[in-house]
Amino acid sequence: MSHVFTASNHLKYMLATKEVDLDSDTFKMILLRDGLVFNKRDFATYNNLKATSGSLTLTFVFGSSSISRATGSFITDGFVVGNRVGTTSAINPGPFTIVTVSALQITVAETIVNEVFACVMTAQDELASGNGYTTGGQTITGLALTEDDTDDRAELVFDDLTWTASGGDIGPTSGAMIIDDTTADKTIVGNLHFGSDQIISDGGHLHVMDTEIRIS
Repeated sequence: MSHVFTASNHLKYMLATKEVDLDSDTFKMILLRDGLVFNKRDFATYNNLKATSGSLTLTFVFGSSSISRATGSFITDGFVVGNRVGTTSAINPGPFTIVTVSALQITVAETIVNEVFACVMTAQDELASGNGYTTGGQTITGLALTEDDTDDRAELVFDDLTWTASGGDIGPTSGAMIIDDTTADKTIVGNLHFGSDQIISDGGHLHVMDTEIRIS
């Protein structure tokens, strides 16, 4: 299993403003659902993985594959392009993949049914708890930050992490998100893509080993 790390644009801003300290902050690794395509511009904070609308009336329109609201903001709630979302509607439960998002409307890639319904929309991009995984991920230990003057970058390494499937499979999962658990907004450091979706069969192990994050 190969992994490719992509830093978020928000990390670069938080480093510039000194709100993220790679040398002393607490970081967590969170497993992601299958097929997630990481957009470094839009996935900025943990809220983007856990977005929820709260209870409100949503208007589902078949012709435009759109879901609209009259008040509030999908953006403020944390929804971003690429989220997989579900709703509590029996007719339009999802999952849906967000293609565009504005304050009052999102469009999705899938077919929806005309409906006006009071329900809740929630992002489903982090794996749900169960079978050896707990939402919120694991704390990363053994952080060591070094300077690489030859290649003009900083390198962050940390201890190996392991999840063990118990009582069922973990996954499929496309990769892991690294979150700064110290910052108030839980900054997304970046996405560690596993190269392909992984399923950890009951009794098996997912090892994230020998990871070195290079930040230019």
